[in-house]
Amino acid sequence: MLPRSRQAGFTLLEMMVVIFILALTASLTLLTLGRNDQSQVDSQARQLLTDFTFARDLALNSSRLVGWHSDAEGYYFSRRSSRGDWEKYTSRGLPQRRWPEGLILVGSDSPENPTAEHLEQPRLVFFPSGALTPARLTLQLGEARRSLQVAASRLELLDREAADED
Repeated sequence: MLPRSRQAGFTLLEMMVVIFILALTASLTLLTLGRNDQSQVDSQARQLLTDFTFARDLALNSSRLVGWHSDAEGYYFSRRSSRGDWEKYTSRGLPQRRWPEGLILVGSDSPENPTAEHLEQPRLVFFPSGALTPARLTLQLGEARRSLQVAASRLELLDREAADED
């Protein structure tokens, strides 16, 4: 009598283990991608808050108005000259910054087709007294959002729940 040969193939248990591992990997990947967008938005909001603090200090120390300009590409700062016009200002502390791809500024008060005059005017102004233009800015990347509150002389990063109420 010849020995029975074992049939080639996978057992049901082996198939279930493989499916479980694939499902676990897929769910972790989705969670990581969602968290990645949120962490990128949070990082940009913290950077913006740091830049705003630097701009406020610059206005206080230089006794000149400092402006913040933004568009779909990114943002930069300017200072008001003695002639009354806004001159672009860049330094190591306040470089011109680009938004990461896909990040948008939600609920901005910019017109759909801005004129050259509108682009020259800053969205926010930091005064030498320490006061600044009040605003609420929300950054969004995919479903991830984070808001900043700019009011009087206060700058704050809002909780995610507060940002979601917009």
